[in-house]
Amino acid sequence: MTSIALPGVGCLRERSFRLLFTSQLLSAVGDTIASVAVPFAIIALGGGAGDIGLVLGARAVPLVLFLLVGGVWADRMSRRTVMIASDVVRAACQFAFAAILIAGVGGVPAIVAITFVYGAAEAFFRPSLSGIIPQSVSPERLQEAYGLIAMTPAVGMLFGGVLGGTVVALVSPAAAIAVDGATFVVAAVLLGFASFRAVAMAEAGRSFLADLRDGWDAFRRRSWLVVVVIGESFYALLVMPAIFVGGPLIAEQSLGGAGAWAAIIACFGLGFVTGGLIVARLRPRRPLVLAYAITLPFVATFIALSVPAPVAVIAACAWVGGSVIIISGSLLETTITRQVTPDLRSRVGSFRALGSQVAQPIGFAATGGIIAGIGLGGIMWLAVAAVFANVALVLATPSVRAMDDSAPGLGTA
Repeated sequence: MTSIALPGVGCLRERSFRLLFTSQLLSAVGDTIASVAVPFAIIALGGGAGDIGLVLGARAVPLVLFLLVGGVWADRMSRRTVMIASDVVRAACQFAFAAILIAGVGGVPAIVAITFVYGAAEAFFRPSLSGIIPQSVSPERLQEAYGLIAMTPAVGMLFGGVLGGTVVALVSPAAAIAVDGATFVVAAVLLGFASFRAVAMAEAGRSFLADLRDGWDAFRRRSWLVVVVIGESFYALLVMPAIFVGGPLIAEQSLGGAGAWAAIIACFGLGFVTGGLIVARLRPRRPLVLAYAITLPFVATFIALSVPAPVAVIAACAWVGGSVIIISGSLLETTITRQVTPDLRSRVGSFRALGSQVAQPIGFAATGGIIAGIGLGGIMWLAVAAVFANVALVLATPSVRAMDDSAPGLGTA
């Protein structure tokens, strides 16, 4: 692929990253298809906001339980092997989910059980992915690579949203979820053909608790990262439920159903692509300051949904929101990677993810009650408040403002 000339995509010349990127792109398309299908599958079974929140929470709970275990494993053994095994398990879960919907047996309890297993497999995948990206690309292309990997959910939203809405509307939610399962199978095969650069791993022969303690020490010494995690918990508690529970319900009640929601999700994806291409060109001196300040336009999406505004207006806001979120996330991931040594990267990443994963099932479980109390518009305004609180908290922290990307190091100030 030596003919690639677009700015920000030069890392695709490197075979290992190209295979990793493609596998994540396919999975992201499948994930978005499933995110469109699952709420409407629950609605078709006669469930409401509480049942949707229960199913989504069932995916989040095992992430809390197993994420730190996954982080230790990812620093001890082949990250590629862990990722392939996770893809295979998640494929089986999605095929079983689809079978339950087709057979009409088990209902929401069976779906919750399957979703729990899916979440457990995901808990091992996430730390491995965060650690393997620097092994797939040359150091000078790291931010570029993060920009493209961060775009995969974006492209997934763009194509998966349209495909998911179409399959749900013309075939069934079960068919859409089965398609998601197939994407995991293909992703596992692609990873099987990839070879990643060897890096220093955690010392062999040490106890699990010793490895876990080292990861915790490396995380807590970086005060700026601790504050980032606290801020991300606001998102998990209030923003994610607003998007994934409140959004589909607003679409069902006021915007025309799954097709409208799929269009909005697709525009989030288009924004992710836009942001991913922009971020490769950015070299900010204060990356964390820019990463958080730039997220403020994201609130326009929730304000538009609270009205609700016409679909075209909400979609435009989603495009802008997706762009700024992907820029923010890419700058943050690049900063973390440059500040953490390879042998600790997955464990630090798992501690980082744990905060939001603890908050997420609480948020999803409480969604039904919140909507019953303050309405769908109210939960959108709570999301707006969470975005502002996150930005204010992080930017008020001296170690965040002092982080200078021109001199990577421990970053404990």
